[in-house]
Amino acid sequence: MKLVDRATGLLPWAMATLLIAGVVHIVSVLLMPLVAPRHAYARLVEAAKSDRPANAETARNGVMLFDPPAPGPQLLPFEDPAMAEGVCLFDLAKGPLRLRVDIDSGDYLGLSFHDPSGAIFHSITDRASNKGKIDIIVGDARQIEEMETSDSDETPPQETRLTAPSPLGFVLIRALAKRPSDYERARASVEAVSCEIEAEP
Repeated sequence: MKLVDRATGLLPWAMATLLIAGVVHIVSVLLMPLVAPRHAYARLVEAAKSDRPANAETARNGVMLFDPPAPGPQLLPFEDPAMAEGVCLFDLAKGPLRLRVDIDSGDYLGLSFHDPSGAIFHSITDRASNKGKIDIIVGDARQIEEMETSDSDETPPQETRLTAPSPLGFVLIRALAKRPSDYERARASVEAVSCEIEAEP
């Protein structure tokens, strides 16, 4: 009887210990991308500054093109061999980012907007284009508010405006190559994206 009483007395402590251990584990996993010294943005900046970046070509129109995935270390995890990929880095301290692309085919083109840790805060595909065009401005809260203040009631803005959660971040651009022979065309779709910092008024 005493053994049962002792076990019953220890049960709440054991459950509390397991609960605390679970919470610590979940919090540490969620915080890892934020405290890691080489998060996604840092790796991409390092590749952009390198004379011979791994798995990437020189930036064109503000877009750094990735080489097709190959065995060995990858610049970003989970790269898809059926996708031509590129990335656009931004620092909103220099001004808002303007991203433009003309959609001229029925092939998939996806844009995902990330904070420095790699977390997505917005995404869009070619299906959301307006008259065959995608026009997006990314800014901080102050920049977007200033744009909205200067808007005219007669001519509403044609672009999509996004408020970024952080001044630093990147846009991942992906185009689908349905067949291996379509890869160069998909790569050209990524390269056609214009991604530039605009001067503030």
